[in-house]
Amino acid sequence: MNKNDEHKYVLIMAGGSGSRLYPRSTDSLPKQFQKIVGDKTLIEQAYDRAIKVVDESHIYISSNHKYVDLIKKYLPNIPIENYITEPIKRNTGPAISLATALIYGKDKEAIIIVTHSDHLVIKTDEYVSSIKTGIKTVKDNPKYILCIGINPTSAHTGLGYIEKDNLFTKTDGMLIYNTKRFVEKPNLDLAKSYVASGNFFWNAGYFIYQAKHFLVELKKFNLKIYTGVTKIAKLKNKKDFSKVLDKEFIKFQDIAVDNLIMEKTKNLLVLPVEIGWSDIGSWDVVADMVNISDKDMNGNYKEGTVISIDTHNTTILSHDKSKIIATVGLDNFIIITTDEAIVIVPKGRSEDIKKIVIELTKRGVTNI
Repeated sequence: MNKNDEHKYVLIMAGGSGSRLYPRSTDSLPKQFQKIVGDKTLIEQAYDRAIKVVDESHIYISSNHKYVDLIKKYLPNIPIENYITEPIKRNTGPAISLATALIYGKDKEAIIIVTHSDHLVIKTDEYVSSIKTGIKTVKDNPKYILCIGINPTSAHTGLGYIEKDNLFTKTDGMLIYNTKRFVEKPNLDLAKSYVASGNFFWNAGYFIYQAKHFLVELKKFNLKIYTGVTKIAKLKNKKDFSKVLDKEFIKFQDIAVDNLIMEKTKNLLVLPVEIGWSDIGSWDVVADMVNISDKDMNGNYKEGTVISIDTHNTTILSHDKSKIIATVGLDNFIIITTDEAIVIVPKGRSEDIKKIVIELTKRGVTNI
């Protein structure tokens, strides 16, 4: 390992579940373990980005107990001791706090880069450059937390925003700002005004900080969680570790790290970037993220064995090359297949897939 890298750690958040991308994403197999676009799962793509920043021995995974086997399957090179799993969902606040306490217990000089396993990042080189710039900034300013702000491409109402304040510094040609405030998911009119101002960025949930400083802030803002995670961390490699972790973690408040730390800390920076990012909140988003060069002459994007006749601007995602998907006369549709289901929806209406999930729930279908 390069000496300059020995105190850097990437924490990949991989405990989320949900059905916004049904039928591919389910509670038992959420989207981070799915091949949404391309031939690798999202968590494998997150690993590929992380390995460009740190050694694989410094990649940690935060997840739920029930996803351990899936993590082993898709990330076999990650040491099992780098799994930080929890018994119950308590949001990103407790999860990141626990991981930070455990890494700090190992390395008092640790700088942690928090990323997510269920996002799409198209511009990998730009992503890596921005993370390295963020690391350099935090190393030089250890009492600051830096968040990655995504330059908004639309007035998105499903994301939180970060408002910049005055310029803090310029590093590697990148402008880094103090932050004025975090904003919860706005309505459409507010979102439009944010984008028009040029002062707001999407909050991707990517943070870079010194572990020591994060724990100081945690102790200041939530003594109960601080006391719990430090208690757990002290028992690492002891026989009672797993038992105490489960017992203590269940007691924690369900709270996002934004509400726990980021909205309260005084020394918070934002680094605006353009990295081709998406949280992949719907199939329409997936369709929009596809590179034009990957589409055929009629604007169709196809995965699997597909025959498309008089079909235009349609995204077809087949999971099984042995089965033919044939279309005639379609325009602006999205088709997704799995072993259990086929979903066909017009572009612009993929948010209504949640109605399918509601109906399946009424019918007693559980794996959704």
